Amino acid sequence: MKKYRALIPIGMVVLMLASWYTLISDTAQVNAEYDHYLSEARRFAEDGITKYAIQNYTSALEIKSSAELYAEVADYYKTQGKSAECLAWCRELFEAFPTHPLAYDYLLNAYVDAGDYESCYDVLNVAAKRNISSEYMDQVNAELMYTFRLDFNTYSDVGIYSNNYCAVNNKDRWGFVDRYGNLRVACSYPQVGAYTKINFVSVVNPKGEAFFIDKTGSKVMVSKEPYQKFGLLVNGIIAAQRMDGKYIYVNDKFSVLFGEYDYASTVNNHVAAVKNGAAWQLIDAQGNAITNQTYLDVKLDEKQIAFRNDRLFVSTAPGKYIMIDAAGTQIGSLTFEDAQIFSGAAPAAVKIDGRWCFIGADGSLISNHKYDDARSYANGLAAVCIDGKWGFVDLNEDVVIEPQFYSAKDFNEKGSCFVKTGDKWQLLKLYRLNREG
Repeated sequence: MKKYRALIPIGMVVLMLASWYTLISDTAQVNAEYDHYLSEARRFAEDGITKYAIQNYTSALEIKSSAELYAEVADYYKTQGKSAECLAWCRELFEAFPTHPLAYDYLLNAYVDAGDYESCYDVLNVAAKRNISSEYMDQVNAELMYTFRLDFNTYSDVGIYSNNYCAVNNKDRWGFVDRYGNLRVACSYPQVGAYTKINFVSVVNPKGEAFFIDKTGSKVMVSKEPYQKFGLLVNGIIAAQRMDGKYIYVNDKFSVLFGEYDYASTVNNHVAAVKNGAAWQLIDAQGNAITNQTYLDVKLDEKQIAFRNDRLFVSTAPGKYIMIDAAGTQIGSLTFEDAQIFSGAAPAAVKIDGRWCFIGADGSLISNHKYDDARSYANGLAAVCIDGKWGFVDLNEDVVIEPQFYSAKDFNEKGSCFVKTGDKWQLLKLYRLNREG
């Protein structure tokens, strides 16, 4: 019995050695087959015999799959000028190795070559979510930062984006598109205002009736008394034009609050500009004069707002504007021939000596650049006119979209901006930002 027990370990060793031998032999055979297929694939690829090259590459990949070998096949197709096949292999590489930076680089490069910038940002966004990066991805991200496409819809006139909606005009009727350019409210109104934070906007229908609608186009606020039009509804206060042409302020129930003016602006941040005769004055949200000072003019934006970023531009003499705060105190020592009010905290556009430039909220010039025309910065970009054409500069005043348009509006936070091409307006969309879903 002891002899049999002694033989058991010896037998186990023999079995293990036999298994190792078989394994090593099988591995050597597999490696030989892999090397054979790969060698044949490269030989056929060098001769440009695509059919047999791909057959052998496929056989090699079935034995031993790697991101590098997928990439080699994609490179072969690229050298053969077969972009569709190259893209297909890059997609397979991406699916097979979803965490390998090489997969992202190759698929991204294929989309760049195809000019498919929408898909480029699909890849970059997935990489960002998975915390995958590479030098090439960083390079492409920088190069495509301001690439854009133009929406196929065109309009005869447009407003500016407000609360993610923009007024558009088609056949002398106004409607609204969303931040992606989708028409949300049909073009059916002769006059419209701008949406506010509560998602209401004032409109005037073809019968001359003024009321408010929501973002679905449904009527939501109607006055029992007729008015020619309403301004923006902000913090429960609305500038309203009566049928006799005079302006007053009402609340969201259309009860009269105060005032009777020849013109009245939107009350924004508790400040509004009103006009009687030729004199403009600043009032607070209760209708009280903020100062005794009157002005020849007060600059308003397209939403009829005068006060933003705690600053206004007022005219104290013909062709002369200064910047003031809510108390009427001049900010800085500069005077301007014209000005655009601040869109936010970023610089505002002003005209000095016949040319446009930018100033900060402290009244200082931002740079020495001069433009034919300009709009204040909005969402990090400013529209500028150079040699008769409009483009865009960033906060460093580097031109990021070359001047090529006949006019331009402001960018919204989703990278949308209306530009004029010929006699029509189209929505410019940055691939980087203007992405639904």
